[in-house]
Parts: sequence; C-alpha cells; structure tokens
Amino acid sequence: MYTLVGDPENPDLEEANDSSVSLSDRIRNLRSKMRSSEFTPTEEQKEIADEAYERALDVIQKVTPLRVVFASVFMAALMFSLFAVGFWVVPRDAVDVEVIYKQAGPGHVVLMQVHNYGSRPIANVEVDASFINQDGEVLNSSEFSVASVSAHTSIAGDDLEIIVTGETRWDIYTINITLDYDNYDGAVSPQTWSLKVGEYTSEMHLLEADRQWL
Repeated sequence: MYTLVGDPENPDLEEANDSSVSLSDRIRNLRSKMRSSEFTPTEEQKEIADEAYERALDVIQKVTPLRVVFASVFMAALMFSLFAVGFWVVPRDAVDVEVIYKQAGPGHVVLMQVHNYGSRPIANVEVDASFINQDGEVLNSSEFSVASVSAHTSIAGDDLEIIVTGETRWDIYTINITLDYDNYDGAVSPQTWSLKVGEYTSEMHLLEADRQWL
C-alpha cells in the first residue's frame, strides 16, 4: 500500500507506514481545522489547501495497481534489451572451456567443451589437456584443434576427451589444460589452468579466458 507524502504543492508516493502521517491525512486534517472555530484561514490558505487536495486526489486516481504492473514490466523489458544488445552486438572475445570430470567404472573420464560466448569468431583454436597422477606421470592426454569457431557457438568432440583406465579412484589427480587461439587482432597469449580432481566422483569446472573488449 502507498500513501501520498511530501510537499502539498508537489505530492509524491511512498510505501505506507503506520507510524507516519500521509499527505492525504495532513490535507484532510488541515481542512478539518479550517472548518473548526480554532483556526481561521486566509483566503490564500484556503486556495492552497483546496488545490493540494485536488492534486492529491488526481495522483491517487492516476497511480493504479495496473499501471504499476505495466511500469514494472516495461522496466524489466528495457533491462533485458540492454543485456541482449551487450551480449550480441558489443564487440568482444569471451572464450570458456567447460571441463567435466567423472569416475566411471574402473577409471576416469574427462570431457571438455569450448564455448565462444563472444560476438566475434575466433581462429586457430587449440586445446591441449593432460591427466597427471601425484607422481607427475602423464597418464593420458589429448590435443584438439579447429580452424575457427563462430560467435555464440560451442564445440566438442572425441579430441576433447580423456579416458584413463586401471588407475585407483582414491587418489588426487591433476588436469592441465592449455587454450590457444587467434582473435580479430591476431594471436592471443595461451592460457593454462591446473585442476585438482578426484576428491569427488563427479566435478564440473568452467575455465574463463581473459576477456577482450572492442
């Protein structure tokens, strides 16, 4: 519930508060005093009070719950439009590597997917990954390369998978992943991540490369 507050010359809406006196009540009290014998207003005061009262009634009639709902929907649509413009139109590079680790059967499985969330294509994309035990031994590895990845596109494949069998599921392992690609301005510095896995039977990691704007 909302009440009218503020200057009678310029009333405004505020959420109702039982401890405060609304502008409507103030105007109503003023009109009551004007009719009592304790207060004799001037003609100017009468005109001001009547004008403020009419303005208050006009605001109450105009601000309906339906209009408040429409205004809220409009603002939500406006914010969504601004987000869409930023996501689809503003030039930027936004490349992520999604990594899913699972303990399956007698071994381990690593699945990867490259996401180009940017608004521009990327070229010469390479992803190198290795699965390493606690002794530093590389148990298996994969190499993935593709000529280009379009904007707002994800890509996966057999070369983005690592399968390790015959290794205990009770140890902690390391997955090293290196991402290299070219953007519109040329080669981007390769980025490398190291993930510790094995504590849980299933894990998901999202590796975010450095963002490039404009």
